[in-house]
Parts: sequence; structure tokens; C-alpha cells
Amino acid sequence: MRKTLALLLASAMVLSACGSKASTESAAETTAAGAETTAEAAGGTFTGKAAGFHGDITVQITAEGEKLTDIQILEQTETEGIGAAALPVLVQEALDNQTINVDSVSGATVTSDGFRAALEDAIKNAGLDVEKFSRSAASDNTEKAEVALETDIVVVGAGGAGLTASLSALQNGAKVILLEKMAIPGGASAMAGAGTTATGSKWLKEDGVEDTPELLKKDLLANGHNLNHEPTVDIFVNTVGKAFDWLVDPEGANVEYKRPTTSRTYSGVGRGAGVVTTLMEHVKEAGGEVYLSTPATELLIEDGRVTGVKAEGEKESYTIRAKAVILATGGFGANTELVPEEYQKFVYAGAPGATGDALKMTESLDPDLINMQYVNVQPNSIVLPSGLGQYCNPGVSGAYGTSGAFLVNEKGERFANEQGNAYSLVQAMKENASTYLIMDQASFDAFNKGMTGSKIYTDEDVKTWLENNGSSNPVMVKGESLEDVAAVLKLPADALTAAAEKYNADVEAGEDEYGRKLEHKLSGDGPYYAVQMWLRYYATLGGLHINDKMQVLNTAQEPIEGLYAAGEAVGGLEGDIYLGGTLFGWAMTSGYDAGMSVSEAVKE
Repeated sequence: MRKTLALLLASAMVLSACGSKASTESAAETTAAGAETTAEAAGGTFTGKAAGFHGDITVQITAEGEKLTDIQILEQTETEGIGAAALPVLVQEALDNQTINVDSVSGATVTSDGFRAALEDAIKNAGLDVEKFSRSAASDNTEKAEVALETDIVVVGAGGAGLTASLSALQNGAKVILLEKMAIPGGASAMAGAGTTATGSKWLKEDGVEDTPELLKKDLLANGHNLNHEPTVDIFVNTVGKAFDWLVDPEGANVEYKRPTTSRTYSGVGRGAGVVTTLMEHVKEAGGEVYLSTPATELLIEDGRVTGVKAEGEKESYTIRAKAVILATGGFGANTELVPEEYQKFVYAGAPGATGDALKMTESLDPDLINMQYVNVQPNSIVLPSGLGQYCNPGVSGAYGTSGAFLVNEKGERFANEQGNAYSLVQAMKENASTYLIMDQASFDAFNKGMTGSKIYTDEDVKTWLENNGSSNPVMVKGESLEDVAAVLKLPADALTAAAEKYNADVEAGEDEYGRKLEHKLSGDGPYYAVQMWLRYYATLGGLHINDKMQVLNTAQEPIEGLYAAGEAVGGLEGDIYLGGTLFGWAMTSGYDAGMSVSEAVKE
């Protein structure tokens, strides 16, 4: 069974941790008793434990003779939508192939390593021969079966846009096949915070928030520096309210969101992973046929009309005939051949599955592309040990609001309003060779409280990273004095101390030269901390050009019959930087719009 994934999986499947608690003996008990359990005599349930990404992973195996008949995850604190979602995949492969040596889920490598180690520990505790369970998973070289399928609509991509497209189409009477190239659904949406724009919705009106499509459009254009594609903006602002109403309606998508709100956005319960989990459950309940680990490889085209797709499963090759195809494959941030070189000096923090599949699949159809030169860049990021970027907004907001905290560059000098708008801070950070967040004890504690509270990392991670003392990512340094911090980071000590003195003087004045309102001084007593901050890029802002029916247009501005698109595969909404709440909001809205439009079209 092929489970090797070339990219980071982001999804929102719920991990089942229920199972038999009747463990017959622990490793310690076996050792203490001096028992000599042989592989042939082994039977019953046994547990094993090893460190994962966010804490210990505890597994329980059921063995009958030399065979594993069940594996349960009893305990885990892995990242929701990433490590936690990878564990069921690892469990299934281990059972199918009777081996510890399961393929790593890329992007959840630490979780994969932890699972293998915990499984090995359990096998040892069972008295089984570890070597017999250490062989590589058998490769399946048998020729794939050719399978022909027919449906009304094929949706390619099971992220937020693909799931909402599938569900709305199903509820409107269409038959839907949903394809996802990863082993688990979710895509970039599973990694998101799930702040969702709700302009024009019933909830927003009931909660007394004054907002209109005209105001949202004005804000989108201003934020995107008028580089947005206005017709695409119009699609969003004029349909987002209806889409959000459907999203939270018990008779619609029935996704749980928190309320009330004081802004135009609501937050999905369980963040993006929670939203896509619910959507996937409802797609299946509504009769959608879902094929995971099944990438669509090409469009079927007859006389210029799209009539379906070809796809490759693990054991079957599919030819799927359909009345229409919706491309919801995400952006192209993980494809260095498509991302402009200027962005690649920053750290990538998006979904590795975002390789521009929609662009590849439509090449022969001469699609019109919009804003391919723009990629969303944001500040306030660390680099995780995996090398991926990680946003730190919950941390920095806590640090700045609690005690003295400010940014300096490689010269040890402040350079910007740390609490100003993201675009301005990005431009200022671009001028630096490196950037560091300087904090006292109170602000450092608040920074970590924000990050651990958002389950981004753990207190144990902080301890490890401080012990590394800046020698590896993320760079996190502690010093009893600012001079100590400067020495580790090779910053000019006099410049750093001068920056701190000037900062505290500005607190007395209430504002600094960058326009930041200051209330909290940096403590005069150590210890002090520094965390390296990076610019990260993730969402691409360019892609396919669509009309108000969500049809993909060619360069002659004509709709390509049978072909539709939604989500990040579509270009033009944002301009050169995204407006908060609109990326996830666009996934939900464009998916809903596409599902409704296509399901109506196929009835004709």
C-alpha cells in the first residue's frame, strides 16, 4: 500500500483514541518479573510510548501470535490537522503491512518518527521479535485496474473550497465525486485559523455589526493597493453573506462558529481543522463519493469542452466522465517553478500540496491567468525545526500588550512600528538581513502563553529551544543582560542597549517616532529574551480567471465549457496582500457559489 506523501499533509480528520484499556502487562512489569515471553506465545494487549512533536505518543497493540490485529492511539497531543491527522494513516499502514517501518507522512516527520518508536516499544513489551516487524512495507507492483466512473460533477481538491463546493452541489441534487491527492483532506484550510468574513450575513446584522458589500469592497481594494481584479471582488462581496448563512445554517452546512463578533468575521470552532472535519463528514452523509490519495492527472476534453478527468488511485486508474469539473486544487506556493524568485528568500509557511495543479491541468485550454506575480507575505513568524514557517500572531500580540517588547534588526536598532499594519511592517522587514523580537520575562511569558494556548508549540518545546541557545531553529535566546543576548546573536551590544533605553524613554512620552503608542517599559532587570522573526509566504494571490458563474475563462475571455474553479486556484481577489478573514471566507464563499452554479447548470 503506497502511503509515501511528497508533501505536508494538512487535514481535519478526527483521531479515534478509544479502545481496549485492558493492558495485560507493562514493560516495567515484564522486566521486573523476569518473564521470558516468546514471539510464539505472545498475545493480548501491550502499550508503548515515545516522544512526538508536542508530547508523548502512547500506542496500544493487540497481538495474536506473531500478528498485530489492532493498534490504538491511547494518548497524543500532536498538532490538529497535521500530526494528529497523520496518525490514523500510519496506524493503517502498520496494520496492513505488519511493520514498524511505515513511510513518514512528510511534514509530520516528528510525529511519524514518534509513532514508529512507540510502536516498536509496544512490540518489545509484547515479547515479539522486533526484527520481524522492521521490514519495509511490501511494494505493490501489480498492474492497476482500469475503472470507469460517471457522475454529474467531479470536484478536484478536498480543501475548504472543494468541500463546500461538493456539499452545496450535493444538497442541490447533483451527484458528486470528490478527489483529493493527499491521504487526508483539508489542504491549506486545515492549517488556517478559520476567521471567516460574513459581510451581509444574518448573524452580522443580528449582532449589530455595521457592514455592507460596498464597505468590504472598499477595504479589499485599499488593502490590496487597487491591484485586485474588481469583477472577482464583486463576486465575493455580493455573495459572501448568503454563503455564510448557508455555512452555519443547521439545514445547510451546519458548521459550528463562535458568536457574537464585533468585526465582520466569525471564527470557526476548532479552527480550520474543525471546519473541514465537519464539512467532510457532511459531504459523506450527503452521498458524496470521496477518493483520497487519488490525484487527478488530466482533464478529459472533447471538442473544447471538459467532460471529466483521469485520476490515479493506489490500486486503480480512473476515467471519470462528468457533466462538469470544479477545480479547487489550491494555490502554487509550494511550487518554486511558479513562485516568483523574490518571495523565495522568505520562509514558506503554506500547504505543501499547493503545487499549482489547476494551472498544470488547464495548460492546453489557454486559460486566462490573473495576478500571478503576487504572493501573500506576512510578518511575525518563526521557523520551526522542520524548516517550515509558523505564524506567531498570538504570541506577539500577547508580548506587546503585556510588557516591554520590540523588534531590532541585525544592527541592534529598532526600525518600525511593530503594531502597525502588516504591509508596512513587511516592507520594513524586507530591508533587514535579520530581525529579532526583544522581550523581558513578562513579555516572553505572554508570548509563549499565546503560542501554547493556540497549540502551536508546548512549554517543553520552549525549554528545548532555549537550551539550543540560538544554534538551531527556531532561534530563541536567553541572557541575564541585554549584552548577553547581543553576544549570542552577534549584535552590537551598545546599539541594543541604546535601543532599549530609547524605547523606555518613548514609553514615558507615550509614543515613538514610528507612531506606535507605548504603555509598557522593558524591565530594568533581566533575564531578557530574543526570538528571531521572519517574513513568511504562504497563499498565492494569482490564478485562474473566472466569471460570475464560476466558469474558467480562456485568454479570449470566453468560458471553457464544463470547467469551473473555486478557492485559491482562482486569482484576483486580494491584490498584493490579503485582508484578514477573506482568504478562508473566499474558500467558503467561492466553493458554495461554484457548487450551486454547477449543480444548476447540470440540471439543464
